[in-house]
This record gives sequence, structure tokens and C-alpha cells, in this order.
Amino acid sequence: MAIQKCTWSAIFDDQSRVNLQGGYIITGTISALLGAWLNLALMLTNLRGDLSYRNFAFFTLISCLRRFVSLLAQFSVNETANMTCDFYGFWDKFLGVLEVECLTHACIERYVVAKYNTKGFYFIISGWPIQKNHYILYPCLCVLFALLYSSPPLFGFGKYGLDFSCQSCTLDMVLPVTWHRYVVISIFLLRSVKSTGFMVTMLIWARNLEAKYNDSAELLKEMRFTESIIVVTIVNLISWMPIALIRGWVVLSFLLSDDVQVKPSASAIQWAIWIHWASPAITTVAMFLTDKRAHKTMISICKAETMIEETKKKD
Repeated sequence: MAIQKCTWSAIFDDQSRVNLQGGYIITGTISALLGAWLNLALMLTNLRGDLSYRNFAFFTLISCLRRFVSLLAQFSVNETANMTCDFYGFWDKFLGVLEVECLTHACIERYVVAKYNTKGFYFIISGWPIQKNHYILYPCLCVLFALLYSSPPLFGFGKYGLDFSCQSCTLDMVLPVTWHRYVVISIFLLRSVKSTGFMVTMLIWARNLEAKYNDSAELLKEMRFTESIIVVTIVNLISWMPIALIRGWVVLSFLLSDDVQVKPSASAIQWAIWIHWASPAITTVAMFLTDKRAHKTMISICKAETMIEETKKKD
């Protein structure tokens, strides 16, 4: 790439850029492998029959897919072709927002289930069975919001540009001088602050409702899964926070002074990106340690593979 055309070219030197790419590949590969393990457990075992786990699997699948697409973009983007940067920038933003929205709706699903299990909605009696069409609505809403937040640059509101590393494209954090800057700010707030607020609020409300549950085995199972979602949400928010804070600082700086007086260091950006990139792996570890049903199915997949290998050796 022509690094001189990148706003952030002064942050990274050649060695820092090589280090970033190396860590990018390592964390992406680890995330893809561990994420694939979790996805196999969620989609190819009896957990697939549980609508809550199936809804959660949409989040884990998108997380892994995003890593594959972004790694491809890392080696393929050519900044001399705006169409190419727009293409990869759109998909990076779309999958990034979709990942966040999928986790948000996993949290919302926990509240909806708790609401149905206790008081129900409006005239619905207590304990009314959850409607399966909700589980079609959740991913549809995720895709809708992802399109809404990622497509404005395609219509001239903001633009896609090179990110901190000057090696891949995303929504440009350099605010336009026109009123379009408020569209970019709104996208940032809706994607980050709104989603985080919804996750936290929905989980708190769900736990408050679950406190009214009786001791039935079915309701206790729902409570345990909510605990798993809480842990997964916390570790993902922690993983996403460093890079979100850095981007928030850039947006705020351009809003106040049209420049970033104190630019983030290369080391801070490297670690923020690596931690963010490792979030699918961290999610897998969190589910393995906290969710007994996922733990059993993940172990069973490994045992099944071992049995297949032993059978091949005998043959």
C-alpha cells in the first residue's frame, strides 16, 4: 500500500507494521480454530435443538466468519482502487456491527425468555411457551441493523478509509467537515454505546426476572444458560473495549478540534487489535469453563474424532 496516503502513516513504522500483521495472523488463526470447535459443538450436536443455543451460535459463527474475511482483506486490499477499499470497508463494517448485534440479541433473548417464563407479555399468561418466530426475528434484526450502520458511506454519508495500520479499510474515523460528521458520530454511538447499554440492561432485567423462578429443572437450565451469556458478554466487552476507546478518542478529537493532538501509540493499537481479534477464542474458553452443556458437547466432539482416528489405525 501507499502508506503516505494514510492519515495514520506516522504511527507505525515498518517493523511495527510487521509485528501487527504477525499478531493479527496468530490471534486470527487461534480464534478461527477455537471458534470452529465451539461452532461444531453448537451446530452439529443436540444443542442445535435448543433455540437459545442456536441463537447464540449465530453470534459465534459471525465472529469466526469476520476473522476469515478480514484476514483475506489484510492481504488483498489495494488502496489505488476506491471500489476495492469501499468493498472491503463495507464488509468489515457490516460484519463488525453484525457481530455486536448478534451478541446484543443473545442478551435480549435471555430477557424475552425470562419474561415469558414469569409474567408474559401483556395479556399472555404466566409460563406461556416462547414463540419460535422470535428466533427468526433476532437474526433478521441483526442483519437489518448491520446494514443500517454500515451502508451510509455507500450513499455519500461518511466514507471508508484506511484504518490505524494503513493495511485494511473500515469506516473512516476522520470526520467530514460537513454535517455528515454527525452521521458518522451517530453510527459510532449506536454501534458501541447503544449496544453495550442494551446488553447490560437486558441481562440485569433477565436476572431480576429469573429470581422469581421456582426450582424446576427446566427453569434452572435457563438460569444456567443466562449465567453463561453473562460471562461471554463480559469477556467480549472487555476484549472490544480497548480498540473502541481508541476509536472513540479519535472521533471525539476530530469533533472538538478537527485533529488528534495526542495520537495513540503503535503499541497501544497493536494490543487493542490483538485482544479484539482474540475474542472468539476467549468466548470458546469461557463457554468451555462455564457452560456444562457446551463443555460436554465440546468434549464429545474431541472424543468422537479420537475414536475415528483409532478406527482408521485399526483398519
